[in-house]
Amino acid sequence: MNEDDDFPRLHGQAIDPAVLAEEGEPFDDLVARHGGDPIPVPQPNGWRVLRQRGDAVEIGAPIDADRRLWQLASVRPGEEVWLIEKPEPLRASYAERRRGLTLRWPAVVRRDAGPDGFAIDIVNTGEVRWEPDGDSFDVVGTVAAVGDASIYIGWATMGGVRGVPLEPGEYARVPVRIEESAWARLAPGEHELHALLVPLSVKSEPLRVDVAPQTIRVAQMSNRSRDSGRRRRAMEDDLRRQRAIQDAAPRLADIVAAIDATQTEEDAVAAIANVLGVDSVAAEAVFAASLSDLHPSSAERRRERIAHTERSLERESSREVRRTGEA
Repeated sequence: MNEDDDFPRLHGQAIDPAVLAEEGEPFDDLVARHGGDPIPVPQPNGWRVLRQRGDAVEIGAPIDADRRLWQLASVRPGEEVWLIEKPEPLRASYAERRRGLTLRWPAVVRRDAGPDGFAIDIVNTGEVRWEPDGDSFDVVGTVAAVGDASIYIGWATMGGVRGVPLEPGEYARVPVRIEESAWARLAPGEHELHALLVPLSVKSEPLRVDVAPQTIRVAQMSNRSRDSGRRRRAMEDDLRRQRAIQDAAPRLADIVAAIDATQTEEDAVAAIANVLGVDSVAAEAVFAASLSDLHPSSAERRRERIAHTERSLERESSREVRRTGEA
């Protein structure tokens, strides 16, 4: 069994079903046993350890009879308990959530299209209606040699197109996101394009594609023109995200209150941006932050990361000045 694939998920983390089925114990007893100071909580009973990270534990308790909504908290010895006030829904495993979905290459897709020219159909081949459970239709791809069985498709959560219900036989056509830099490293000729629906891990059959010399040259020129500013933009974006998470940690109550009445992720992100006075990129980082990211135990690590990024930006600026002088 692949735990990350087959276990149900709480707050983005895979949780052992046996742990979820436990009767649990009083909040005060569990917190005290792990070195924390108990605080008043809406749900005093049914708590259990969900995950352990070093000396910290993430704990939770169901608040409804069906165990679909959970109160979550984090405990670290000698520190105040960090409680997520808004209950978190228990989501099905990735394996269950992708059941019935298949990726199918449309007949109209040109085999000589460039990095931005490919789309794929997400098809419900099952016998029942497929419903998204917080899922997006984000498909990433990679190009490999024909017959290469050792491919790896790297990805990071991007949000993607919001998933929609699909009746049996229905499909949604979405773009395939392929890093342009991958094309710059290819040789002209026939290759195979592989696609992956993330994070549900629905894989496509390989598509034979023709990579033209001109496509490679364009990708290489684009890479060179972007390289000078790409590292700086990436570091600036990361710095903005990390500062936003750092600023959000002590204002968690304000954030929870702001998003409490929202119904969609877009509305929640907009509410966070308004409360913290940040842009949408920073607000999305706060919205996607995990329990451990916002916990006080991560503060020192985050300060070190911010300082490291600031020093890296200073070095990058110095290099750009030298390059300008040499030109």
